[in-house]
Amino acid sequence: MKWITHQLGWQLGTFDSQMGSLLAAVTFIVAFMLGGTLSDYRICEDIPIQIVNAIETIQDSNLYLAARKPEYDPQPLTQGLFDIVKSILLWLEKAEPLEQIEKNLTDLNQLFVTFAINSDAPIVARIQGEQAKIRVLVTRIERIRDTEFMTPAYSLLKILLVSSLLALLLIETPEFTINLMISGLISLSLSYILVLIYDLDNPFEYDGKSSADVDLSPLKKLLEQLQPNPLQGLVLSNTLIGSAIPGNEK
Repeated sequence: MKWITHQLGWQLGTFDSQMGSLLAAVTFIVAFMLGGTLSDYRICEDIPIQIVNAIETIQDSNLYLAARKPEYDPQPLTQGLFDIVKSILLWLEKAEPLEQIEKNLTDLNQLFVTFAINSDAPIVARIQGEQAKIRVLVTRIERIRDTEFMTPAYSLLKILLVSSLLALLLIETPEFTINLMISGLISLSLSYILVLIYDLDNPFEYDGKSSADVDLSPLKKLLEQLQPNPLQGLVLSNTLIGSAIPGNEK
């Protein structure tokens, strides 16, 4: 485009201080928006890990109680945690209803009743705190995912970006080749950063269009860990060890 405008003689002016001020303003606004978006993205990256930590804390308490009191069955609570992780992944990746997550979190209350009968009050308070933490984190994801915070800023940025690109096309300098290279580089850089800001603004999109979605592998790994009964392997190992000890064979 720059070469075409040059050949047609559509150069309306030369590079001056006003053009420099325009490019400086656009660069400042783009850098400001990119910095804010990157800061929010780094915060979002930790949300799945925080959810995993909260669920693992509940599961650790669940297994601790089962080891301390053999009459307590940890499997129902493990299944409840499994359902929560599964519903979160389906909500994020398959756009399943958020209500299922809320239902699964509420169902934990009944499971906590059985847990509380066999456990101490401080441990019960701890796992209830982790339950509340999961609710807060899911609500935060919903707000980030479904709310467009920067729409007015995007409009301003687009206007400034288009103005800058038009100005770069229509100004001339004594050295056309250098002008062409610099104009192309600036245009490409600003356009790429605008696309990057759009991409980073919704890190929980998961629609196949974004390359900067938050990694969900910690949640998927936790789902695999919760699916089998963790105590089955322990019981099986103890059985095998016991049968291997002389005198324990029947």
